Amino acid sequence: MRSLLYALLIIFSLTLPACKEKQTILDPDKPVYVKISTNMGNVTVLLYDDTPLHRDNFIRLCQSNAHNGVIFHRVIKDFVVQGGDPNSKERKPGVRYGDGNGGYTVPAEILPHHFNKRGALIDAKKSDEVNPQRASAGTQFCFIQGKIFTDEELDEIEKRINAIRYNWLYYTFVDYLIKENPRLKEDYNKDQLNQEASIMLADTMSTLLPLYISPERREIYKTIGGAPHLDGSVTVFGEVVEGLDIVEKMSLVETDANDRPKEDIVVKSTKVYQK
Repeated sequence: MRSLLYALLIIFSLTLPACKEKQTILDPDKPVYVKISTNMGNVTVLLYDDTPLHRDNFIRLCQSNAHNGVIFHRVIKDFVVQGGDPNSKERKPGVRYGDGNGGYTVPAEILPHHFNKRGALIDAKKSDEVNPQRASAGTQFCFIQGKIFTDEELDEIEKRINAIRYNWLYYTFVDYLIKENPRLKEDYNKDQLNQEASIMLADTMSTLLPLYISPERREIYKTIGGAPHLDGSVTVFGEVVEGLDIVEKMSLVETDANDRPKEDIVVKSTKVYQK
């Protein structure tokens, strides 16, 4: 018993040096906000309580100043402003950043009532082909800038959303089958793997109804804007409540062939607070 106590004391003492600053104790009954200060201005986000894994991960990163010095390495007009790759703190000219995630992922928390309206705070993740679990890159995050759509454009987006679901289900079944029988991963079993996954996909699709964008959500995409093709496939864990004009300014900067701004947009500091 005494040896166990000593071990626990040693583990506790080893964690103490990491606590450089006293972190603010948060009230679980109050909403949490984060002010992200950049060299282009400040953006304040509200974190959603019903995506607790992403909320707590973002709080931890911001309270520990992990984002200080990172750049928004991927900016696409009428779509997204993305940052959080810790490697981007190097800020080497011309380098393509975006592969760094802090060495971990966060399990998906994709909820039907959260969607990709302008100002949504979402995850960054690898494609469904290699990440059918849709786990989020640990340290990365995105602001949705998006655009305003017409009904005709939204009709086409609905087709795209259904195609994304179709492909995701296929890759999910491929992943499942390989876990059940690792030999299916070998090249000589590629046809068998595809056949078995396709059968599972056909059986599943026969039970599903097409996905639609609701009238209420259509109105938002027609007036406020966003990126509706991402609905149902990414985790939305907050929204911009102040500084949407700053996000828009970011989205309009000149970028290189890798969508990196030619003049770095840098996170100067982050502040977690409650009202």
